[in-house]
Amino acid sequence: MDYFKLIKQINPGKTAIIEDGKPYTYGNLVEMAVIKATEIKKNSINLNKQVYIIKEKSILRQLVLFLACNATGVIPVIVPYDVKAYPDIIDVPDNTCMAVMTSGTTGSPELFYRTYRSWADFFPIQNKIFGINRDSVLFAHGSLAFTGNMNIYMAQFYAGATIVAENKFNPRSWVDIIKKENVNAIYLIPSKLMLLPGIMKESNNNIKSVISGSQSLGINDSEKLKNIFPNAGITLYYGASELNYITYVKDKDMTEDKNLIGKPFPGVRVYIDNSRICVDSSFHVEGVECPYIMPDMGHMDSDGNLYFDGRSDDIVLIHGRKVSLTHIENELEKSEEVNEAVVIYDNNILAAFIDIKDQYKENCLDYKYILKILGNKDNIFNKLRKVLAHYEMPDKIIVLNKMFYNESGKKDKKKILKIYRQYMKN
Repeated sequence: MDYFKLIKQINPGKTAIIEDGKPYTYGNLVEMAVIKATEIKKNSINLNKQVYIIKEKSILRQLVLFLACNATGVIPVIVPYDVKAYPDIIDVPDNTCMAVMTSGTTGSPELFYRTYRSWADFFPIQNKIFGINRDSVLFAHGSLAFTGNMNIYMAQFYAGATIVAENKFNPRSWVDIIKKENVNAIYLIPSKLMLLPGIMKESNNNIKSVISGSQSLGINDSEKLKNIFPNAGITLYYGASELNYITYVKDKDMTEDKNLIGKPFPGVRVYIDNSRICVDSSFHVEGVECPYIMPDMGHMDSDGNLYFDGRSDDIVLIHGRKVSLTHIENELEKSEEVNEAVVIYDNNILAAFIDIKDQYKENCLDYKYILKILGNKDNIFNKLRKVLAHYEMPDKIIVLNKMFYNESGKKDKKKILKIYRQYMKN
């Protein structure tokens, strides 16, 4: 079984995906995949275990080529359109039907190979928790090179549901599209999701499920979402490309602690060893041995809830004390002025970068990407002093004119560090 065969089993007349306003049925996807499969066969000398790199901007083209590869037996891997470095392709495991490319724990790109079953066997579990079924019409944005997007698409198709996909980042138009297409479920990472409460002028009672992950989400965020989606259940998940979904937390269980990432999914065991998150799961990529030691730090409470304390490289040593950059970011984001924050330790300087709300940008000076460096008497500094130890206090708090994100939608710390170093040179 593979994803092409899965698509072929669904009612061919049902709408599978609406990309940028244009609908395509399950039958359309099959037809387009067959055409592309023929082209792949003509252009390939040896199809057996060949890895086919898909580098397309359009979500639909990514999807069709992915299915076409499944139909021919080659291994598809969708990569970001602007990617410049590819990993070495060696020793493709047996029985795999796809690969995903990640930056890896070393920062160098690497491929993870998956069998069909390593995702598909988990779809019924995740769909039940996420509130997804054949009647779902789910809105999503962004490239299928992002593993989270790819997984949610395939889980939707497994349920025989419909996806409303947008290539462009335009939250104001998303609101109209969600209403027009009778969307009843939304999948967006928190940085995108939390733009909607500030845009929507009226609530949408049609939304039954809101799914988010890859970043933190707390009770204050949940309440804002409930104001615009009063009938929605909100689920935040924690997962990893190497494994799959690990833990989740529902809105009713969220607290002010945005580090809370909930209890394990059914069939997944989680424990802490020397402050590292360890996971035992059957739904992992090929070549991974479980229990798997994550690069993430965490702790668990007496009720079995997992808390994310940051990646191992987010824990730095300052004056002999361990400091969590993630903890500082979370405290900054509690301030009413701050949308998002990134904290970097560079050259013995603890620098915090914040994207502040528009009403607080009036008196900021514009220096390309950096608007202002706050003085240590600023209100935000004063708030931090009440919740952080003296060795956790940033040496600088820098106001950005916007937050920067990578292909997967996560905050781009490498880009911000580059901007900061250039600014300091000048």
